[in-house]
Amino acid sequence: MSVNLRTRTQSKGAIKYFLDINHNGKRYYDFLDIKIFPTDTKQIKADKKNLAELMRSNREIELLTESTSYVPKHLKGVNFFDFANDYIKNYKKKDVRMIQASLNYFKENVNDNNLAILQLTPTMMYGYKDYLTDECGLTGETPHNYFTRFKKILKSAELKGLLINNPTKEIKFRKTVGEGVLKKQILTTDELKTLVKTKCGNEETKKAFLFACYTGLGLAEIKVLTWKNVINGKLVTNREKTKQKVEIKLKEGLLKLIGEKQSKSAHIFKLVNDKNNSLSTNAINKCIKNWVERAKIEKHITFYCARHTFATQLLQYGANLKTVADAMGHTSTKSTIKYLNYIENLKDEAIDNLPDINF
Repeated sequence: MSVNLRTRTQSKGAIKYFLDINHNGKRYYDFLDIKIFPTDTKQIKADKKNLAELMRSNREIELLTESTSYVPKHLKGVNFFDFANDYIKNYKKKDVRMIQASLNYFKENVNDNNLAILQLTPTMMYGYKDYLTDECGLTGETPHNYFTRFKKILKSAELKGLLINNPTKEIKFRKTVGEGVLKKQILTTDELKTLVKTKCGNEETKKAFLFACYTGLGLAEIKVLTWKNVINGKLVTNREKTKQKVEIKLKEGLLKLIGEKQSKSAHIFKLVNDKNNSLSTNAINKCIKNWVERAKIEKHITFYCARHTFATQLLQYGANLKTVADAMGHTSTKSTIKYLNYIENLKDEAIDNLPDINF
């Protein structure tokens, strides 16, 4: 393995630095954004050369440590949003506004201005993907397009050596499928029972998620839910996305789950960390991921999956499409048909698993 600093003379006498890299039997070049111009003073030329040599050294360390858990010092603490804003500032293509929008949505999702590049994880990216598709009010191809633009920022960080492993590498974000297809994973009745018995790292997150599985509320609605929304054993609220009013009977188990009634303005779920700071969507989804793994359930579950679980449970236990649409706050049964299709597919799979009879 070798990383050598080279120069190439360009038009008008400018000299550009690049890295000549031999690694794992392959040779490739990594061009640095450093140029020496004929008008530069001797000191400026020396400073630019020293900077290029430092970048060469850093790149060599990255390659030497890429298969280890060692993190080079120069990669620690680089703020992701500082890098992303600088990337957008220097981006010259027509889709720059979409990249900016994708970054804005990501910032809303993680709610952490001090996020370092090395803190980006696949779990965080899955959470952001779900946030775009389910909680932003985006439709059609827009979530896919935003996620694709966001990946450009990560790719740039990877090329500059600031990101060792791209957290979106294994994430498949397919374009919009037919409206009658359910795109999320759901939990079965047995899996819900298993989760109830399994310890969760944050008990309030556990309670909120299970409550959502039996009411169909999204995370945005759970966060603002207060005791004024519980009236005579019923949940009365409006869907965040459609503003449709929903009234859902709360079974005895759910009433026991949320505890004794408090003042009308008090929040039912206090989704905060040990420092009493509000939990971000990413933190909640990470907690759910660990909880599901601890329960030995091999599914990718985020908070929004609770809503889909609620709909499919209603259909499995006899509710019709209109009833499910009303409970979900859908304006029509058109958005609900995908859950019925999912149930029908389960029936088909069950029939396929029946033993053959040889006549």
